[in-house]
Amino acid sequence: MKRLDYYYPTLGGSWILVALLLGGSLAFGILLVILKEFVPSPVWNSTSLSYLLSMILPVVFIFYTGGFRRKAGFEPIPVNRPEFGQMKGWQVFAVAALAMVALTVVIDPLTALIPMPDSVKNLFESVFLHTTLFESILATCILAPLLEELLCRGMMMRGIAHFSGPRAGILWSAFIFALIHLNPWQAIPAFALGLLFGWLYYRTGCLWLTIFLHCLNNSLSTVLSRVFDDVGMDTGYIDLLSTENYIALYVGSVALLAGAIWLFNKYLHKPEAQ
Repeated sequence: MKRLDYYYPTLGGSWILVALLLGGSLAFGILLVILKEFVPSPVWNSTSLSYLLSMILPVVFIFYTGGFRRKAGFEPIPVNRPEFGQMKGWQVFAVAALAMVALTVVIDPLTALIPMPDSVKNLFESVFLHTTLFESILATCILAPLLEELLCRGMMMRGIAHFSGPRAGILWSAFIFALIHLNPWQAIPAFALGLLFGWLYYRTGCLWLTIFLHCLNNSLSTVLSRVFDDVGMDTGYIDLLSTENYIALYVGSVALLAGAIWLFNKYLHKPEAQ
């Protein structure tokens, strides 16, 4: 796994990873369609299998390139280098979790700006509702956080930040994170969460923190969609609460998010400017 420390792409290199991801998704998607036709099996309908296959090309490329650079004598930049400043690890994880939940409330009005078409609703329902709980947890709460955080924060952001500075790394990795979701109804929250994840990764160097937050976010979505299965996939907080309660929740979430950012700015390690 050390070879991962030797691969840190530029912005151009990050787009190569995106192309490999999308190309792999298309190629293996076609393969699965063919297998469903000629070798019928419920295995080919697995969301986890489709997700793993889509990640094969970028992951192989990362490992191969990292190994090559290691042999060539490149300097490593650790993927995971936890530094929590004056805070304890559990405090950072707890405050970050609260900040992430607060952020989902703060951006709720933005996600309601674009009406969600039935095709996208059906897609979300197939992932969260029309599959086994095990399959949903494996694909959404385990594989997606691990692989997407490794790709977007551990590889892309780390590399872009090294070559172009932390701001560029945070912004571009968040943009790419939003882009690879391939629809605006996920892209808006993905971009906002990507900014938070990227900033926390920059300030702590802890990839496990962003994996944890990503897992928590997806787990909450999975649980809520199962518990409130009679509520539409495009339903927001504003649709579920009275006006007074929604305003109270929103104001409280803004205050909580601002407080968390203040705490992190004050007590987390401040990396040297690049």
